[in-house]
Formats: sequence, structure tokens, C-alpha cells
Amino acid sequence: MIKFLKLSPFQNALDFCKFFSSIEVFEELNIFQLNNRVSFEDVSSRFSLPLENRSAVDGYAVFSEETFGSSENTPVLLRLLGEQKVGDPPLSIERGGCVKVATGSTLPINSNGVVMLEHTKTSGEFVEVYKAISYYENVLKKGEDFKEGYVLVNKGKRINFRDCAILAASGFETIKVYKKPRVAIISTGDEIISYKEKLTVSKIYDANGPLIVNGIETFAEPIFLGVVKDNRKDLEEKFNYAIKNCDCIFISGGSSIGERDYVEEVIKSFGEVIYHGFLVKPGKPLLLGRNGNMPIVGFPGHPLPVMIYLNLVGIPILKKLGGDRDFYPKSDKGILRDPIFSVPGRVDLIMGYKENDLVVPLLSKSDYISSATKSELIIKIPEDREIVLEGEEVEIFLWE
Repeated sequence: MIKFLKLSPFQNALDFCKFFSSIEVFEELNIFQLNNRVSFEDVSSRFSLPLENRSAVDGYAVFSEETFGSSENTPVLLRLLGEQKVGDPPLSIERGGCVKVATGSTLPINSNGVVMLEHTKTSGEFVEVYKAISYYENVLKKGEDFKEGYVLVNKGKRINFRDCAILAASGFETIKVYKKPRVAIISTGDEIISYKEKLTVSKIYDANGPLIVNGIETFAEPIFLGVVKDNRKDLEEKFNYAIKNCDCIFISGGSSIGERDYVEEVIKSFGEVIYHGFLVKPGKPLLLGRNGNMPIVGFPGHPLPVMIYLNLVGIPILKKLGGDRDFYPKSDKGILRDPIFSVPGRVDLIMGYKENDLVVPLLSKSDYISSATKSELIIKIPEDREIVLEGEEVEIFLWE
């Protein structure tokens, strides 16, 4: 007897990650390995930076008040007292004098400003100053960048290369980051053949396994368990291994309702099914379940909806497990270039791209994998719309 899906609102799929909490396990990594990892704790500066006043430009350190009134026609003449090199102890400056400095040099004692090199001219033992400066102009003052105790990186922040720079400048050689969740990936279907075998009309190669593995490696540790034929016992063996050794299960194929699709039954034997089927196209048979804090995602068999729901559901789940505080899919607004026709009562998700700041839908058949290579975004058409006209604003999801 054919079973029918009890369809849930599309928003429930986006909110599925709320069922789970971060896995509070960390590892300590070197500063050269931190990009795209998530900080396990608040990391605060142990000192103020800079430690002393520093020059922000190449030029001459001076008493700024002694430059008042200087101009191209009436330069101020100051005696050159020496050169302050980067890394050397600070020199001292006297009234009527100046010290040559470079960007990053410690400011000489008593000086309170730096005249830029291009506004000066050397003349023997003297320097002609052609522009007046204000107090502490062109100076990075002590602690001006950040103070001792300043939070450099918050717990749950996904670290980027700019964060790495400030952490390194603050003397952190290592910091604690969340361990990446381990994800078991299973492809299913009698129709899947080895890449070494010749393709026939009734067989396909596994696109979903490589798709998922490569799609999540920034956010998780993928463990591909291979292709399982339509055999419940084999599928249970894979699940048994995954439950014991992993933090999450992604399975493709077998989420549609059919007499040989055992995925829902197997999930129920190991945990519970939360949702099976959504009011959305593509991806209507998407299956979402769990075993405690372990998410189980049953993707449809076709690669296009797998791409979409890996981006909108799978990766947000992995971000949440991996401690990332910003785990929801990235979204934005855009103006539609071409009209889109839809069916009221369901959400339509359509791949697209931007051209001249307008959102262009890729209106091709849903089986065309090639359209995904041109896609830069996913357009959402709400369930209450039958047509969205050109020039209207639409919600878009961005690829990770």
C-alpha cells in the first residue's frame, strides 16, 4: 500500500537546527591553523596595544605646537636630533628639534606629533616643515588599538584570517576551538554503480557522496561510508556504525515513499523521525530525524535538491553542532529581473544568479545538474504567490 507524506511548512526545515545543541568538545590549534574554525571561548587581550605611542607614518617626530604657523611660504626650521628606528628604545626630543621616524617606530620621549615626510625638506642639520600639525596627529597612542582585557574573539565566532592577525599580534600562539563534528555520509540505491563501470540507461554514478563530502569539509569531518543497495540489513549496519562513531548522519536517496525505501523505518529503529515531507519544490520528500542530539538528514536522491538542502539545512546543523553562533543560512534581498510563475500552497526554491544587480532565475528543468554550476544564489518564492513579476523584491539564500 502506498504511504503518503504528511507535509510540513518549509520554515520547519530551516528551524530544524534548533532541536540540537553545540557539542562542547575542544581542541587547541596553532595560529596558522585557525581560519574557518570556531572559537571555544572568549579570547581577551593580555596587554594594551600599542604598548607605547607609535608613529603612524614616515616623517619627523616634533613638538606639534612648534609647527603652528608653518606653510609652503613660511616653513618652520627644526634641528635634526637623530633617527628613531623601529624596535629601538625611544630617543628623547628637545625644544626646537625633531627626530626622524618610520611607520611603527616608538615615538621619541616628549614628542606629541609626527609631520609626514612629504611635508618636509632636509637642509643640512635642519628640517624645514611646511605644514602645521595638531596634537598627536599621525600618532597611534598607547592602548588606542585595543586595551588589556579587550575581547579579540568571542566564543562561537567563526575565525577568519583577519581575526588570526589580531590574535597573533596579541601573542597567542594557540587557542581553543570547537572540534568539528564527525558526519557519516551514506548514498543509497540499487541504480548506483562504480565509477569504473560503464554507464547504462538504468544506472547512475554517485554524485551525492562527493557532493556532500566536499560541501561540508569546512564545517565538519566527513566520513563517507559508501553506497548501500536497497537492503535494510546493510543500511542498519551502516547506521549502527554511525551512531557509535559519529555526531551526525547524512543519507541521500530513499527518502521518497516507495516499497524499497527503508530509510524512514531504519531511522525509527535507531531514533525518531521529526519531519518527513515539506510543502516545497524541489525537495518535497526531505526527511529529518534524530537520535538524541544526533541529527539525521535524509536527502532526496537527485543532486539538485541535495545541493539546496545541504546549504539550507545540512550545513546550518553542522554549524550549530560545531559551536558557531551564526548558524542560520545566509539570506538577502534582491530585485527580480524576470517573472517567476509558482503554485500557491508551496514554497518554490529556484537557483539563480545576479546580473547588473538584478536577480536572474535559472528556469530550467529540475533534472539539469548543469544549471547548478551557474548558480550564485537560491530564490525563495513564498507559498502565497502564484506569480512574482520582474522588478519585485524577493528573498534569496546565498551559497556557503
